[in-house]
Amino acid sequence: MTYRDKDEVERSLDILRNVLHETRGMDRRGFLKVLGKAAVATPLVAGVHSMAMSTARASGPITTMGYGGSWQDAMQKAYLDPWSEKTGESYNYVTPMQFARVIAMDQAKRQQIDVMEAGALESMRMLKLGLNAEMDWNVIDKSALTPNQLKYPNAISSITLSTLMVYSKAKWPGDDHPKSWADFWDVEKFPGRRAMFRRPYSTLEAALIADGMPLDPEKMYPLDLDRAFAKLDEIKPHVNFWWNSGSETQQLIQDNEVDLCVIWSGRAVQSIKDNGANFGIVWNQATYNSDYELWFALRNSPNPEGAMQLLDIVGRAEPQAVFARATYYGPTNLKAYDYLDDSIGPFLPSYPDNSKLAFPINYQWWSEHQAEIFERFEAWLQS
Repeated sequence: MTYRDKDEVERSLDILRNVLHETRGMDRRGFLKVLGKAAVATPLVAGVHSMAMSTARASGPITTMGYGGSWQDAMQKAYLDPWSEKTGESYNYVTPMQFARVIAMDQAKRQQIDVMEAGALESMRMLKLGLNAEMDWNVIDKSALTPNQLKYPNAISSITLSTLMVYSKAKWPGDDHPKSWADFWDVEKFPGRRAMFRRPYSTLEAALIADGMPLDPEKMYPLDLDRAFAKLDEIKPHVNFWWNSGSETQQLIQDNEVDLCVIWSGRAVQSIKDNGANFGIVWNQATYNSDYELWFALRNSPNPEGAMQLLDIVGRAEPQAVFARATYYGPTNLKAYDYLDDSIGPFLPSYPDNSKLAFPINYQWWSEHQAEIFERFEAWLQS
């Protein structure tokens, strides 16, 4: 990156810092409204990921693959629409997330995805298969990143999320409410309608923690599967809903269809802060993805230059703060908390007071064992 490029990026980040400062304390809807207006007047503001492109057009369209719904909406508003406006290039946002398709395109030497933000399991598989391109640190400013973002080769840690429980404040209005996975399992002390995640990762860890395992990955892995499934046998008759998508959990708590719900942290915060769900969040013993979720450029992609330009921005503190405010998923660049006030910070999983209570899942272990465990889990559910 030339000096002029770096200087322009810094001016753009300064504009972004001003927007974050001026909207401190503003709710999510208000923040997105201000951000949208600023984007019209100054594309650099909402063009979080387009800021590195300010002195040269991108080398062509970029293609990414991701999730739909509110996640896609946030990606497009915060990153891709402004990138397109600034560079004059189009983009493709491919849904649904199909990692098998990414692998197939790579094997056929016809990769169509330039850059993507992969889930924790997919990120570990990406590294194992070597699908990611080598980073160009002449384009990507490593000094803007924090060390935890660079744990894995040729990748930048992207977002944090926790899978945790929320409880109905109508049912438990005071301090005597469920506060641990053991409490979630205690149907006599805390009777009520329950919903759980229809996936074994996080669910098996929660079961083992409920059974007395310490919050220590060194002692948790390899998972004692027989012990975990025996503990799940106890709660299974009391689970009213097994959910697959984040939108299902939001509907459940917003419509008061459950009293206790396992839910992704971002979905919980959005439902409670923005949509009025009368539920409380339990950060204690949340199962945490830590720094496993990663941004990659794909090897042999059609537009490696555009991918690197995008990656120069995704890990920086200011754009990560913007994305956190838009989605309530936590930044991995901990400098982002300098731009997030107390109306936002304490509701994010990487916030120090929350992360220190959490259990970090070992997704490297899961990536090596997921097939057989997923099969066993689904058979157990249907038995």
